Amino acid sequence: MKRIDALLGGAALLVSLALPALSAEPEKVCGDGLTCIEQNWTDAQRIAWYTTTQGSRLLPLDWMLALERPGSEEKFLSAANMERLGYLAGPLSARNPYRLPLGFAIDHDQGRSADIMCETFPAACENRTMRKPWVGMTCAACHTNDITFQGTRIRVEGAATLADFEGFLAEFANAMDAVLSDEPKFSRFASAVLGAADNGDERARLREQVEEQLYWRRRLEDKNNGNVAAGHGRLDAQSHILNKVALIASPSAPGEAPEDQPTNIRADAPASYPFIWNTDQQGKIQWNGIANNILKISLFGRQTDIGALVRNTSEVIGVFAHVEISRITDFFGYKSSLRLENMVLLERQLGELWSPRWPSETFGALDAAKVARGDEIFDEKCASCHVHLDFDDTTTDKRPDGTSLEQMSPLKEANTDIFLACNTYLHESNVYRFGGRRPFIYLIPGVEDNDKLPRRGLAPTRAMLVNGTVGSIVGDSDELVRSLAKDVFNSNRNLAQVESVTPLEAYLPGVDDTDKKQEAELCLSADGVAILAYKARPLNGIWATAPYLHNGSVPTLYDLLLPSRVRNSTLAHEAPLPEEGAETRPERFMVGGREYDPVKGGFRTDQGPFEFRVRDDAGRPIPGNFNSGHDYGTADLSSDDRWALVEYLKSL
Repeated sequence: MKRIDALLGGAALLVSLALPALSAEPEKVCGDGLTCIEQNWTDAQRIAWYTTTQGSRLLPLDWMLALERPGSEEKFLSAANMERLGYLAGPLSARNPYRLPLGFAIDHDQGRSADIMCETFPAACENRTMRKPWVGMTCAACHTNDITFQGTRIRVEGAATLADFEGFLAEFANAMDAVLSDEPKFSRFASAVLGAADNGDERARLREQVEEQLYWRRRLEDKNNGNVAAGHGRLDAQSHILNKVALIASPSAPGEAPEDQPTNIRADAPASYPFIWNTDQQGKIQWNGIANNILKISLFGRQTDIGALVRNTSEVIGVFAHVEISRITDFFGYKSSLRLENMVLLERQLGELWSPRWPSETFGALDAAKVARGDEIFDEKCASCHVHLDFDDTTTDKRPDGTSLEQMSPLKEANTDIFLACNTYLHESNVYRFGGRRPFIYLIPGVEDNDKLPRRGLAPTRAMLVNGTVGSIVGDSDELVRSLAKDVFNSNRNLAQVESVTPLEAYLPGVDDTDKKQEAELCLSADGVAILAYKARPLNGIWATAPYLHNGSVPTLYDLLLPSRVRNSTLAHEAPLPEEGAETRPERFMVGGREYDPVKGGFRTDQGPFEFRVRDDAGRPIPGNFNSGHDYGTADLSSDDRWALVEYLKSL
């Protein structure tokens, strides 16, 4: 197999030569009030994880450093503001000389991406702003967490962030808006950005660039604007990715964009950020298994999985990557800011990460007798879906019988909130620029021309994601391209409406929203669709990953072993509701606080900046926030057995 050495329009992929390699100098992360759990990473690897760019580009670095909070002269990136939004302070290092928040990386390319998205950002291209250093997010922003307990702060690599991503984006857009509307604020901003070049003409050019960046951000915000607040520790990432793809497809220069035909699905199914140790050992990735790890090959002299590469590419597209669809040569794919080699390096390092072990020196030792009893219960009730994996096992990728480490639980069986999986399945957008585009035309089906679609102009946005992702990765291997096209994403679906004779009232009992009931009917009536399921994976390190279920609707391990009073439908396969007076999962609790509850196994529910609610003020269940599911006989446990199982789960 030939080495992949090109990305996008035939340009060289070795784009990071000016940046430090992943073997960064050993600078300090742990200590000085921060305890790091032993997870098989050095401080140098931690710093590399925090600072290596994947090609995400939110704003030019000098703009970002100058940006102030709305209504204040406090810097937007101040440690206090970032901590309020749930983002961790990044350690000062040669790779992070500005002490950006942890997971905020500098991306600088004066060559390949200098002219990216010039139809969208013409002023930025004209003023060579694309050639400046930019700031975006990398993996660590969403997959690193700190836990506190009685004054001790513990770092967990690969764990879910408690950040408020939607709050961050809303305040970021408002801060940009304030630059334009508040003249003293704009003056301070322009002075910091322009320096010695500060004059009237340059300020006018700078204002024009800020306007086009804000215009793009507001358009994306409008597409994502759902009616279910994600809050801290959650994000409807799949909808954000699909809506970003839909926006990339649309002509987007200020004053030139058509009246957007809105996507039919908003970001209203927030999910917890998944913990990502052992990710490359699993056959399916994402909560609903939408992408597959399918083929390990050598890239840049290192083994990497094609599924991981495509997954990371799609995620970076969703989180600020620049992708150019309009000016392309189909065979050579799409221009973008993606850093493919860095993705391979980061994925390789992630493959070495151990899961975190229970910190007995901080939380106290576990009860050995309860752990032993819990082990027996787990083997009886849980082990058929959640295979055991040792904390330091980074190589096993199959069960002893040869099957995958994870099992998929179909929506009809699991009774978990359906809308993360359903929204991905039902999401449609206007094809616009994707119409007729076929990167690697002889192998990869493109998004069809409008007049060939079942609903004129609309296509499954997942198909557009596949098209955009594959088009952003260029290779000269038929085997690689064929694998990307056919095996990574489950991208096809039949757009024909599913006929059902079941009364609509059977779906989402207690919910009045007819549109959501119809979506539930269409989704739950579909058969044979692989993504209409949620993944049950090994649970090593599960103690550090609260809140639980894919949508973060259950605060602690103890609460997870209680029944719920919410159901997706009244169909016969659903379990009966618990009896009145029975202990059930809490339907309101606080999220975003870092203080741990070592008894129940999760964060304290009386602290935090955001209140999670299963029901609205009228008592109706909120689609997207159902806390049902994963009730496989645990509701029948005695109190002693429930606590024993909690103790065992902490030990994994």
